[in-house]
Amino acid sequence: MLQIDRPIYEAMIVAGQAGYPLEVCGLLAGHNGHITHHYPIHNIRQSPVAFEMEPKQQIETMLTIEAQGRQLLAIYHSHPNGPAIPSATDIAQAYYPELVQLILSLKERERPSLRAFTIIENQVDEIPFSVA
Repeated sequence: MLQIDRPIYEAMIVAGQAGYPLEVCGLLAGHNGHITHHYPIHNIRQSPVAFEMEPKQQIETMLTIEAQGRQLLAIYHSHPNGPAIPSATDIAQAYYPELVQLILSLKERERPSLRAFTIIENQVDEIPFSVA
């Protein structure tokens, strides 16, 4: 089961709130399903309904994660005004099927909602996670 360190969970919420009303995104790393590091990436779309990671920053971050001896475990992004479920665009653009997709809904800004999914060949499956 995926485990997220509480400071990482809180950092995603802070990033989502700071970027509101636009989608924010980033990479999450750690070891063996345990997320211990948060890497925010600039959303070049600057959109409330879509994200695209800045390519150079994304690649540099992936190289940094590898150089630090960590595993890239997940991609996260926010849905500022929608539910924490993958959109049709999220499903179509799930280019890393080996990674967990975390979606943070800020529809209720006082009560953010985070859900985790795998998206493999357009098949979406919710997966459990814990925050500790």
